[in-house]
Amino acid sequence: MSRTYVGIDLNEAGLIYSALRRGRPEAHLVGMHQESLHAALTFSSREPNVVDPRRFVEALRRGAELLAGREQRVALSLPDRVGRVYITEVQTPFKSRMEGVDVLKWHLKADLPAPPTEVRLDYQLLERRDGGRMRYVVAVARKKILEQYEQLAEEAGLHAATIGFHSLLFCNYYEKRMDAGDEFLLVGLEEQGFSLHYFIGGQLAYQRVKGGRQDAEVAFHELNRTMTDACRQFPGMQRCPVFVHVDPALRDVLQAVLTGVFERETTSLDPHFERFSGSKGAGEIILSGALVASLAAAESLM
Repeated sequence: MSRTYVGIDLNEAGLIYSALRRGRPEAHLVGMHQESLHAALTFSSREPNVVDPRRFVEALRRGAELLAGREQRVALSLPDRVGRVYITEVQTPFKSRMEGVDVLKWHLKADLPAPPTEVRLDYQLLERRDGGRMRYVVAVARKKILEQYEQLAEEAGLHAATIGFHSLLFCNYYEKRMDAGDEFLLVGLEEQGFSLHYFIGGQLAYQRVKGGRQDAEVAFHELNRTMTDACRQFPGMQRCPVFVHVDPALRDVLQAVLTGVFERETTSLDPHFERFSGSKGAGEIILSGALVASLAAAESLM
């Protein structure tokens, strides 16, 4: 029997699960599930996030057993405010993965959320530039936060094979399904916050993420401020295509905000559930950004 790959997005409402299996031409969607965990999680970049470990372990186990049976490997998607994401350049190529971790910790030491020995760092090469410079996207979080999630997953009979940040997983899901050209903006307006990613030459050049409940006034202020600041460094943002995911509950409220901020037509993103073979009835599912991130997390295991 083929393996099942389970992704879990952790957010203010609780846990959102997606389960996939390999298929041709696209993955097979096994199922989705939600576990409410009100007051069991407090997301922070300083202290462990799970304040009710018993409920968290029970919810993890219940959702995983429902979708994956005996499969133990899962991928977690955490809110961005649990850590930090950087886009940075260094001059010298790394001889090994471990050397890259050490060099980037030293390179970013003034901006890390804790001393280098107390954080865990992961990175991905974005591009090689002229003069030997290398651009990376780097994700950092405190060890004690990640270790708590890993330990509680073990108590639930699971193994947290990968842990990523929501915005990067959300971005990965859409970016590889888009035919957007070399330069574009990818914007996510979700109930839990917003994200903006700017691509040049098909590579991520800038990102900003802001958590918190979104209403029209807050969304306009944050997006407008982000665009004003970022366009000083990247003038191309003012004219490039804009692709937008808006959570269903926010669509009517935020449509005017998009027009006001970008002053040009924007393109609404379609998650393309039909690309998952066997996903009958997917059009009836309310597709939030949390669900997109859980699907991307599941894909990261494949």
